[in-house]
Amino acid sequence: MERDVIQRMISEYKKRIETYQAMIAEWEKELGLAPGAVLTGDSEQPSGKAKSSTGDIPSLVRNFQFFGRTQTEAAKALLELVGHPLTTEEIMEGVVKGGLKLGGKTPKDKKQNFYTILNRSKEFGRAAKNTWGISSWPGITKDEDEGADDSKEAKKEKPSQE
Repeated sequence: MERDVIQRMISEYKKRIETYQAMIAEWEKELGLAPGAVLTGDSEQPSGKAKSSTGDIPSLVRNFQFFGRTQTEAAKALLELVGHPLTTEEIMEGVVKGGLKLGGKTPKDKKQNFYTILNRSKEFGRAAKNTWGISSWPGITKDEDEGADDSKEAKKEKPSQE
């Protein structure tokens, strides 16, 4: 019994480490630092998992792997495959390589549409700015009240404006 508990704890902590590594990579990117520049000590990735570098994600995806799936199904499958949070761009690149067609005429429109889909889905949450993970993962937050509060405020204000 104790062994199972310890194994679950190890698994949980490994997931947290992956989440933290993805968050650190995103912050380094925002600061314009080279990956790993701020880190001290050994920062090994767990075996079998992809690194958070954008160049590694497409190598995990087979052509047409996500063909016929919805955008949320494909994004969730990609995140499960990688095992840690990814940026919107990394998810888009992976699902497109997997055969999914994204809506929108321009790259900016495609990103905005895809971001909105991820944001509206209960299956995804943010690990950091523009970085998504599966809601059940540790360190992933979902801002559910954000849109709801705005719509309630608008409804309250509407009668007083008339």
